[in-house]
Amino acid sequence: MTRFKPLAACLAAVAALAACAPVTILNGITPSSTFDRTKNVSFGEGARDKLDIYRAETPKAGSPVLLFVHGGSWDSGSKDIYKFLAEGFTKSGYDIVVPNYRLYPDASFPNFLEDNAKAVAYTAKTFPDRKIVLLGHSAGAYNVLMLALRDEYLSGAGVDRCATISGVVGLAAPTGIVPLKSERLVEIFPDRFTADDAVLNNVTGPAPAIFLGHGESDTTVYPQNSTALAEKITARGGSAQVEIYPGQSHTDVVKVLSRHFDGGIALKSDIETFIDGLPLNTNLCR
Repeated sequence: MTRFKPLAACLAAVAALAACAPVTILNGITPSSTFDRTKNVSFGEGARDKLDIYRAETPKAGSPVLLFVHGGSWDSGSKDIYKFLAEGFTKSGYDIVVPNYRLYPDASFPNFLEDNAKAVAYTAKTFPDRKIVLLGHSAGAYNVLMLALRDEYLSGAGVDRCATISGVVGLAAPTGIVPLKSERLVEIFPDRFTADDAVLNNVTGPAPAIFLGHGESDTTVYPQNSTALAEKITARGGSAQVEIYPGQSHTDVVKVLSRHFDGGIALKSDIETFIDGLPLNTNLCR
């Protein structure tokens, strides 16, 4: 069974205090020395068509550009709270782009996918000689997986999916193992994840390599969402890796991407290993 909860106002706990700390504290203790940030860059005409670009102070040679899409049940969330995540990658030498997108009630399926596609197009133009790796958490993971599996959104924004997107990382991704029941989510997804609005229903052709990370203790979006998708992709002959992390919750899989919380959990190193092993050739789909 799949269930969703709005993105918690707090993503991380300061372990020494054993208490929930606002993400502003986590960002506040995250240094800015590993990146140069350009904020609120417009990639479209809409009020939320803004993105932040974090350029690594010490770039990793030959690395792709990362683009991270935030979660929040498609009705909340903001790029502004993810400095801690961006810095986790810039300290490893990766440039990363973090966009906003339209949210419910101003948007429903597939408006947020169209916005994300425009952000990818802007990123591709800004870094014309680089491949792009899409990352997303929860609702954002759904978004990037849909961009990777269907041509229409990226092609509509002028992006050649199989020549530009070298890989996708989905964290705690809702893929549609059961129909949606929440009244609010049915307003966002009128087909209730029973048609082409479900990630699982779009495993029909070649796609970039996919890494799926899920917390074993995730009761917001159950790990079966990731395992079922990986099984379907590999059965088709595609490339999908799934890792389930013991003791990790829905928000833990984002928290551990911070420099302050990555000890003992292999998720971040697994993601970087996946990224570094991606192809650089012209046709990136299989």
